[in-house]
Amino acid sequence: MRHGRAATAIAIAMGLALFVLQRPEGWLDAAGAIERSSTRHVVLVGLDAADWLAIDPLVAAGKLPTLSRLKALGRTGVMVSTPPLISPMIWTTIATGLEPENHGITDFMIDLPGGRQAPVGSSQRLAPAIWNLFSAAGRRVGIVGWWATWPAEQVRGTIVSDALAPQLSRQVRRVDAGLVYPPAAMDRLARAVVRADALTREDLAAYLAPGDGESDQSRTLAGIVAATRTYGRIAEDLARTERPDLLAVYLEVIDSVSHVSVRVRGGKQAIDRAYEDADAVLGQLARASEPDSLVFVCSDHGFYPPTAAIREDPANLSGPATAWHRPYGIVGVATAAALATGESSATFARADVGLITPLDIAPTLLHAAGVAVSSEMPGRIVTALLPAEIAARPPVRAAAPKFVPPSTDGLVRADADDTRQRLQALGYIGATGSSLGRQNLAESLFRRGKDAAAERELRTVIGAQPQNVAAQLWLAQVLARTGRAGEALVAYERAIALPDGARDALVEATELAVANKDVARAQRMIALVPVDEAFVHVARGAIAEAQRAFAIAEREYRTALDREPTSFEASARLFDVLSREGRGRDALNAIEHAVQLAPDAPRLLALAGDARLAAGDPAGAERALRRALALVPDADAVRVALGRALIAGHKTGEALEELGRAAPTPDRDVLLGAAYSSTRDWSHVVVHLQRALSAGRATPDVLNGLGWAQMQLGQRREAAESFERSIAAKPDQPEIRRLLKELGR
Repeated sequence: MRHGRAATAIAIAMGLALFVLQRPEGWLDAAGAIERSSTRHVVLVGLDAADWLAIDPLVAAGKLPTLSRLKALGRTGVMVSTPPLISPMIWTTIATGLEPENHGITDFMIDLPGGRQAPVGSSQRLAPAIWNLFSAAGRRVGIVGWWATWPAEQVRGTIVSDALAPQLSRQVRRVDAGLVYPPAAMDRLARAVVRADALTREDLAAYLAPGDGESDQSRTLAGIVAATRTYGRIAEDLARTERPDLLAVYLEVIDSVSHVSVRVRGGKQAIDRAYEDADAVLGQLARASEPDSLVFVCSDHGFYPPTAAIREDPANLSGPATAWHRPYGIVGVATAAALATGESSATFARADVGLITPLDIAPTLLHAAGVAVSSEMPGRIVTALLPAEIAARPPVRAAAPKFVPPSTDGLVRADADDTRQRLQALGYIGATGSSLGRQNLAESLFRRGKDAAAERELRTVIGAQPQNVAAQLWLAQVLARTGRAGEALVAYERAIALPDGARDALVEATELAVANKDVARAQRMIALVPVDEAFVHVARGAIAEAQRAFAIAEREYRTALDREPTSFEASARLFDVLSREGRGRDALNAIEHAVQLAPDAPRLLALAGDARLAAGDPAGAERALRRALALVPDADAVRVALGRALIAGHKTGEALEELGRAAPTPDRDVLLGAAYSSTRDWSHVVVHLQRALSAGRATPDVLNGLGWAQMQLGQRREAAESFERSIAAKPDQPEIRRLLKELGR
């Protein structure tokens, strides 16, 4: 009895300590400012690599009933992620609402003393995740399979860590410490576990090509299917039995199957089945949840189709398989009732909400659930994703509670080697024995314009790994962008000298040397790469252009296309060289051939649009550019090119719509001026052409267009000044001189 009382007292004391740790007064005050009656349960379903480009045809074919309801009844958008498209990095951004340098998860693996490695886990995370914030606000959570959640943290509810999936393929059956919180929950959840060796041939038939037997690929696929079924069943159990305020589950099936199947015989069938299995889990969770729960569905990125001219092997053990990751994923929100039964809502109608980033998910979800949004989160609350009554509620922000990462003292992740082998089999990591965390962080920083921080990380990487080609290339780009061309060329030269470095470094290095009027240095770098490959011919062509030897440049670019017909660099440069001589349409055949070979390569499609327009085919240009824009929906340059094609095709209304969506640039303003001129909307013509002038676009065409619009508005003095500036730039304009006479000049 004494022992029982002591155990009870200890349990109560630990519970109070946890209560105090996770429920700071300020956070409770902020959470209390939101009426619980106006909040909803939320479900977050992460579908790694889910892509609208793959989903839409399957929805049209009737194969994805739940995602079909999401598109028909929910709010949907495109997730735009900043590379590198590393799953644990992005999923932790989604879970924390913070950028990688602030949440700390930057790679699949971490380095350990003695040269060993282990999978990245919750102990490396530097900031609270949404499940910590829900717990701190007194809400219950259920988290299943999310990246970097081992060891499972103490929360108000249940966490099943991502370390469970690798154990489903292990021959030794045991539950490792830290796998689940609370540990006792595993006794109940064990009945939901599906082991890989329990799957039958029929279970895997849709994933395997005919004749495939026992193979490494079939075993990999068995582990993927087992994890999907296990996580789906556990999440459904939590939804029904614990009714958490936040239920979050991560499914890897689409990404993993895409990596191992995208280029193999029967691969499309396997990828389609992965989407169908994910759709089924989503439907199960919707049916198990409260009908008015808000279900968030998102992916970290999309996945390129095999027709996108991706050179890398998607499942090569030496990687990088992430080259197949498209930076455009999915986002959608609907009620559980809508997803489960198709029930519509007058206050939550279907809408396209446009572009969303991983930073926006956490603040939007917290706001939807009535939990205070951390003031450290830089993302938006995307109210367009939410029902009207929640969208109208004033946001509540507060400083996040103090976060202490869980300790791994005394805990060993026994599956570290198995996990590494699984990640290698999927092409996520190569054979290197070092984490790429700093390199990944540096790339992320560079892409977000944080050059000084990126340079610090890259110099640290190169100091430890001087043979790291990618780090040398990123450092060269940082140095070039910050005006240190000489240092950048040194970094490029180091990269060219490394194994496989020349392919990625030579053209960039040649361009930089030529731009700095050091053709001799560019020639020396090319001489170091005595191979007959496309990139070498492109570099030679760039030098020939710099020397104004355009016939030689044309020959080099055509030779490059003989070696690699889908080379964008060669195609684009050939088009530029020929366009300079008024022969742009002569490049069209080579570009069209490249597009036939790679019909889903966005850069080639955009180039084909430009070439078709130059050849007098605005309708063909429109088709190519619309497809390119579907592949890269945030590419304003492509949208502006589409606007130009639409104007040429006399589709002024559509041109105005497309150009109106693009970010302001001088090109956009010139085209808007032209479009408004055709509708005789002279006020808008003046506005946009004056903006173009202010940005330095003082060409005779712009000045003449502005002067004509000013004349139509009765602004005679201003019109005369515009025409006089035009004549000063180009004296031989008799029609403009005639207009000046009309204006009394």
